[in-house]
Amino acid sequence: MTEYGKSIHPAAAYENRQARRMKITKQNSLTFTFKKSREAFVVTQWNGDLSPPLEYMKEWLLQKNSGALIMPELSDFIIHCFERAWLGEPLTVEAELHDVPFLIALHPVINEGRVFEVNGFCLDIKDRITAENQLKESEQRFHSLINHTIDALFSIDTQGKLTMVNPAAEKLTGYTEEELLAMTFHPLLPNDKKEKYNNEFHKLLRGPSQTFEVKLKKKSGEIVYVNLTITPITVNDEVLGVYCIGKDITERIAQEAELKETKELLESLFTHSADMISIYDFDKKTIKLNPAFEETFGWKEEELKDCQSPIFPIVLDKYMQESLQMIQSVKKGVPIKGHEMICQRKDGSLLNTSVTLFPIWDQNGRVHAYSGISRDITEKKRQEKALRESEEKYRIIAENTMDLIAVSDDHGKVIYSSPSNKIVLGIEPETYYGKYAGEFVHPEDRERVHLLMREMVHSRKPIKFEARWKHNNGGHVLLETNATPVINEKDQVESIVVVSRDLTERKKTEEMLRKSDKLSVLGQLAAGVAHEIRNPLTSIKGFLQLLESKAQDNNEYYEIMLSEIDRINSIVSEFMVLAKPQVMNLVPTNLTHLLRHVISLLETQAILMNVQIHFHAEENLPLVSSADSQLKQVFINLLKNSIEAMPEGGKIYISVRQQAEQLSVAFTDEGCGIPKEMLPALGEPFYTTKEKGTGLGLMVCYKIIENHGGSIQVASEVGQGSTFTVILPILTEPA
Repeated sequence: MTEYGKSIHPAAAYENRQARRMKITKQNSLTFTFKKSREAFVVTQWNGDLSPPLEYMKEWLLQKNSGALIMPELSDFIIHCFERAWLGEPLTVEAELHDVPFLIALHPVINEGRVFEVNGFCLDIKDRITAENQLKESEQRFHSLINHTIDALFSIDTQGKLTMVNPAAEKLTGYTEEELLAMTFHPLLPNDKKEKYNNEFHKLLRGPSQTFEVKLKKKSGEIVYVNLTITPITVNDEVLGVYCIGKDITERIAQEAELKETKELLESLFTHSADMISIYDFDKKTIKLNPAFEETFGWKEEELKDCQSPIFPIVLDKYMQESLQMIQSVKKGVPIKGHEMICQRKDGSLLNTSVTLFPIWDQNGRVHAYSGISRDITEKKRQEKALRESEEKYRIIAENTMDLIAVSDDHGKVIYSSPSNKIVLGIEPETYYGKYAGEFVHPEDRERVHLLMREMVHSRKPIKFEARWKHNNGGHVLLETNATPVINEKDQVESIVVVSRDLTERKKTEEMLRKSDKLSVLGQLAAGVAHEIRNPLTSIKGFLQLLESKAQDNNEYYEIMLSEIDRINSIVSEFMVLAKPQVMNLVPTNLTHLLRHVISLLETQAILMNVQIHFHAEENLPLVSSADSQLKQVFINLLKNSIEAMPEGGKIYISVRQQAEQLSVAFTDEGCGIPKEMLPALGEPFYTTKEKGTGLGLMVCYKIIENHGGSIQVASEVGQGSTFTVILPILTEPA
């Protein structure tokens, strides 16, 4: 049964109709009270929104007798009702006034055994009457559809019991309505189908609407074929049963069994085609093979004549389900074109084929057979496999190498970019697609790269160049690029394969080697110079000691000279650090005391330069392990550099603090500052920002701190000053 386009159970339909009968929309109503005075009924109270539709006004209703209020056509009827109510009878009646149907309920009020007054209630029932009329019309149409359709209609509950049937269902089954409604559907099933159909019934309760062609046993025992459409009945998400529409197709089935097979075959093409052709008749289950089929697969037509299945033995087991689906599609008239699958010969060998299946229609437009055309594509598949393997190898290389791989057309528009672009340049590969590669080259390198690429296309020879490419962070990365043109069969440049490599680490390595070579040369020079200085220093020191022993006055001068010679000798020894690693005598060192001593040595020079030195050190700082004289040299050099950076005077702030397992010593001045582009080169030999500097002092500082397991960090702002921070590990083991 259907209602508003949805299938529902008859019981549910009945409940819905009852609900619509009882539904009352927002309706006008009124209340009134009347009494009987001098044999006439007088209205004493009147309230409600039904007055305007009835064309009454409260002001002229009150204290009027009923004869003056009621239309002549209703007067006798209403007066009669009023009389019955005044006699003590409650009653409810329906009437109509000014085309407004309404319901009147009268209730007598009794006092001391007599009716004192009567309370009345009126309700507009126009909507209800309209709905009831519509419902009656809908029910009449529904019953007309059920009773006069030529299809058998019946509903079944979840237990299999028939709950509704129409006359066509009686005709189809041979049972009367009373007999059908007293039974389940099981007697209608052929004996050999009962178990199968019973299982299918429970599946249908949980599934969507489906259509079947089934056998049905009539009351007489006759078997008829029925096209059955079954739809679950769902009310409030609960399945109540199924709704069935059955069409007798027995005659059609009988006619189909008698249809003649199509004999208009293209015998010449069938016989002489190099492709393997087969024809299978669904009705007669006959097979016809052409010579190419027999020769290629090894089966003769006679060997397969008893084959009851439309699936030939050339189909492997793993393709059986797929082939069945293809056959079903062909049965529905849908051709299958160029479907590739692996078939087997009679001897068990395999063959790659392209299969095309065409339906063959009879004179009534029904598919009764199909033709299959198979083509040997073994060589094609071999070539495709080789191509796939090659592409897969290159894909793995392209997607896993750190080199940047890209392909562009002959105009430079990118058509492929490897994932490594995201790693090296921070740009998603898809960003390049459809854009010119030159857009991502540094503006200063763009013209040079453009000329090189144009020359490559013209000469058709690979090129190699270095250029800066845009990074996602706004900077640029130096890449070494190899570009190779791809030539097509027309001897034209079809595309360009570009492989680039990040040169950042290689450039750093080259720079480190350059510095190393420079330090090596400088170390050899330092060793020679130190050796040549030490010899004369030894002589000078010896003669000064001799003169001191004989001198009778000014002995303090000799002490100063000998002290300075010792200092020169110490500096020369430290200078030897550049020549080869030195064995340092490390001792626990208090950096606070060491720095106070260094400040006292340079305080006089600072005062002369109008420089104020401010020193701050945290309390209870741990010791560091160091060669005391070497650290003193580093701090002297850094403090001296800070003083010289402020020729007009200024302030220097020296601070010592602990950071985790390290001590940091910061020297901050208010000098001219160092440009950012010069900071990376600090510490290189012969690189200096001072007019008469050699760069060796800072280089020695870097070397000494490095030998102590620490580092030097530099921060500078031009015009604001610089901060040199020495980081040293604290002493963890007692000396």
